[in-house]
Amino acid sequence: MIGTSQGRGGIHRGLRSNGRRAGWEVWSGSARRVLALGAVAVAMAGCAVTGGYRDTDVPITATTRFTPAGFEGAWHVIARFPNAVLPACPDQVWRFATTPAPARFKVGCGASGAPALVADLAIDPRGVMRVKTADLDTSARAFWVIWMDEDLRTAVIGTRGGEMGWVLNRTADIPADRLNAAKALLEFNGYDNSGLEVLKQ
Repeated sequence: MIGTSQGRGGIHRGLRSNGRRAGWEVWSGSARRVLALGAVAVAMAGCAVTGGYRDTDVPITATTRFTPAGFEGAWHVIARFPNAVLPACPDQVWRFATTPAPARFKVGCGASGAPALVADLAIDPRGVMRVKTADLDTSARAFWVIWMDEDLRTAVIGTRGGEMGWVLNRTADIPADRLNAAKALLEFNGYDNSGLEVLKQ
């Protein structure tokens, strides 16, 4: 069973990482908190993880708007929580290729799009992605697609450990209302936005 709660703009679903085996398990508990911001969130259970920009006692969410096909292609990094794990180069564009298998993740930098990171990607179709590198392939650093707007133009990614988080957009600029919605979803998921670095708007 998938725990969900519906509102004006969409549904979020509950998942939890299972410490006894690999993979992701559907959370059957009821939602703890609900937020209507063009998409409604449902709590996901997650064990507390130390460190980072996020209060890990707050459950993390993933959006049911996520599909591998809908996430395919290029995304501009609009805002980020600085970290030592992913490249910090300017004008980042992330590219997701979901077919053919294996899925691939590429971070391009600058006007030339020079690759700073290329890696295989494991995708849970419920909205969790694991980048297959030694630094990133852990449950605490898996990418949770917290939110996507109704037209799939903007996405918010967080991690259970809270060391990292991003606002992505299909174009290099983003309307203020969507950026504000993205920030609100980060805050709802336990992030302290005082550490958020807005790169483009």
